[in-house]
Amino acid sequence: MSAPIGNNFNPGGRPKGTLNETTKKIREIFASILENRQEELEHALNQLRDRDPKSFLEIYLKLSNKFVGDVSRTEISGVDGEAFQPIQIILPKKDDGAV
Repeated sequence: MSAPIGNNFNPGGRPKGTLNETTKKIREIFASILENRQEELEHALNQLRDRDPKSFLEIYLKLSNKFVGDVSRTEISGVDGEAFQPIQIILPKKDDGAV
């Protein structure tokens, strides 16, 4: 029998979003390797960039997504979804004779 949506029959279980111990350890090990071999990784990426720019960009983007994540886009709209009307600020011209 499967659990109803929203109930996993384990109320004391791991909180949502928490990594299991194996995943946590693997990420720590990988971060340590990258930290200790930063110069070598940078050198290898630079060589790849010079030899094969397309592959370099593919790998660079994959690495970036692992550590930076996706950036979401936010759209601005006016009240009740109407088109956004920018505010116009008009500054008076400076009078040449003013002190």
